[in-house]
Amino acid sequence: MRVRELANSHGELAERLNELEEKTEALALQQDNFAHTTRAQLKQVFEAIRQLMTPPEPSKRPIGFVQPADEAGKLKAVKERRE
Repeated sequence: MRVRELANSHGELAERLNELEEKTEALALQQDNFAHTTRAQLKQVFEAIRQLMTPPEPSKRPIGFVQPADEAGKLKAVKERRE
């Protein structure tokens, strides 16, 4: 249920961001004094928000049994005893 709500709110946020970007572009076209640097800054802000909205890639865990690093010394000692 919570995942569904988060996905829905994420979609709404993306939709509102697109609407805001379209409005600023329309405003920029209507106004002659809307500076080029201001447009570039707004585009950077929208791009940064979109990058923050994309979920990070999950880290891949190795398949199988992985021994902790601190036990590596213990296992080496056990192998030496067996020989």
